[in-house]
Formats: sequence, C-alpha cells, structure tokens
Amino acid sequence: MIPTDLAARLRILTESLVNPVSPVHEISADLPELPVGQRFAARIENALPDGTFRALVAGRSLTLALPQPAKPGDTLELVVTARTPRLIIAEGADAAFAEHTASPTLSRAGQLISTLLAGEERAPQPATIARAAPLLPAPPLQAARLVPALQQAVVESGLFYEAHQAQWIAGRYPAAALAREPQSRHAVAPRASNAAAPPAAAEAATAVETLTDAAPASGRAPAPGAPVLPAELQVLVQQQLDAAATQHIIWRGDIWPGQGLKWEIAAEERQRDETGEAPAEQWATRLGLTLPRLGEVDVALTLTQGKVSLAITATADSADTLRQGLGDLADAFAAAGLPPLAAGVDAHEAA
Repeated sequence: MIPTDLAARLRILTESLVNPVSPVHEISADLPELPVGQRFAARIENALPDGTFRALVAGRSLTLALPQPAKPGDTLELVVTARTPRLIIAEGADAAFAEHTASPTLSRAGQLISTLLAGEERAPQPATIARAAPLLPAPPLQAARLVPALQQAVVESGLFYEAHQAQWIAGRYPAAALAREPQSRHAVAPRASNAAAPPAAAEAATAVETLTDAAPASGRAPAPGAPVLPAELQVLVQQQLDAAATQHIIWRGDIWPGQGLKWEIAAEERQRDETGEAPAEQWATRLGLTLPRLGEVDVALTLTQGKVSLAITATADSADTLRQGLGDLADAFAAAGLPPLAAGVDAHEAA
C-alpha cells in the first residue's frame, strides 16, 4: 500500500511537470468554390515540414499535397478532378506540369520484350533450335565424337548469349566461341578502341554493343524509342523468352547426312517431400531418331544427383537386341564415374 504522504507528493510533482494541452482548432472547410473540371492556378508560398505546401489559390491560403517537388514562387496550373466538402483533388492541367511528374518507363530491354510479345496470346512453347547443315560430315567411328558436336550446337545456338557475354567479360568464356553465336553476326562495326584486339575478341566486343536497326519481321510497329532487331534475331529473342518460361529446349537437325535427330532437354518440375525440403535438381533429356538397323528408337533419360534413369522404346524386334546390351551400357556408365544406371526397354505399342 502506498503511504498517504508519498501519494500526495507524487500528485504535486506530476501536476507541476505536465503542461495542459491547447484546445484543438477545427479545420476550416471554407474551400474555394471550384467545380470539377475547372482550371485554376496555385502559387506556392512555402514548403511545410510534413512535405506539403502552402499555396495561394483564388485569394486564399491553402495546404496542397503535390506528387512532385516545388519551390516558393512556382505557379502551377491545375484542374479539379474531384472534391468533397473538405477536400479538393486536382491534377496537372498542361504538359509543363506533367514534366515535373516522374512517370514509369521501361528499360530498352523491357521495350524490346514488350514489342516482341505485343499481341501474343499463345502459351509459351519449348524453344526449338533448327539446324540446316549436318553436325558431322559422316557417321563417326566412335560415338564420343558426336558428344562435343551436340554440345556445341546447343551452347552456341544463341539461347545463352547474354550469359556467355557476362562469362566472357569475367574471363571465363572464350571470345572465339562468343563470336560464333548468331548475335555476333549482327554486331556493329568495331570501334577504334577495339582495333588492336585479336579478331575474335574484337568481334565479341562489338557484339555487346547496340545491334543494327532493321524493320521488325512481325509487322508490328515498335514503341517509340524501343530498340529494333533484325528479323533473325527477333525469332531468336522469342526463343530465349520461351526457353526461360518453359525450361524446355528442342534441337532438330541431321547429326550426319541423312540421319535426323530430335533432341529435347528440360528441367523436370520438382515437388517438395513431406519434410518440406527441396528435392535435388532433376533434368530430363529425350532422343528421337530412326536408325538403319534398329528402326524408330525413342530414348528418355532422367538425371538426378544420385541416379540415372533410362527408358528406351523401340520396335519389338529391336527391343530384344537393345535389352541384350543393357549390361554393357551399365558398365560403361560406371566406368565413366556416372551415378548408377536404372534402364529398361519397351516395345512400341501396335498402331
């Protein structure tokens, strides 16, 4: 229990320290008679600490909240857009006022993407790389020779050009490889500063700069100020957007004269397990081709951190032949240091 004398002392002390609050004055609702749509001038008198401005409007001093900086002495031309008994809402009445207002704009890359996607209502499709010339002049004696050719066909297709530019600038990607990509064929003329550089490096450097202007192949007019690409590159940029959206790439072409191949690469959708932990990254690739002896063969390979799964589909006669070679294939995977192989061969269903 607080002693009586102590309570009295505390009351005297608090009363001596606390200042009485001044009465709150009602905000005046006496606003100018400005109907919606009327133009008026507001002359800035001074800026207030809370970010608003004191301005003279129709002979009365009012407080304004503005979306752009202003200084004493400025005169703004405004037009009333809405009003209540205690509030007038207005916006700039001419272009001079609008120039002070920061309007959002797209970057050059954003303008380009907007131009390419204008009018597109289709869902993103897998990015398809089509090659006219065969990868090899003749069937290789060893399948290992086909590996670097396939790798180069995808890596230097132009789908990863910007990533390769960043790697080249960091010294982790060869200039000669960058110069072989389609975008480099449309590079502007080398600048004087590149004259002393090796040919491949100079060509790669100029490819980083602005591409030449050309009429768009889509027939759609680009936005004012938007960069314009040659027709070939418009198709390629669309493929880059599709690849980014779908994580799915298709390569079509001849691996040697007369031997066609359809090759798909995709990132498999991953689901979290019951513990909530993200599963290991999983990639899938699929090969479709018709061989002289085995006929139509479809191969689907799924790669995870700890396992490789291989599913082969062939004609009934070829399926037996392929099953006999699964043991040797598993041994080859192990010898190459790859994860354990789980493979199976199925026959095509009858049409």
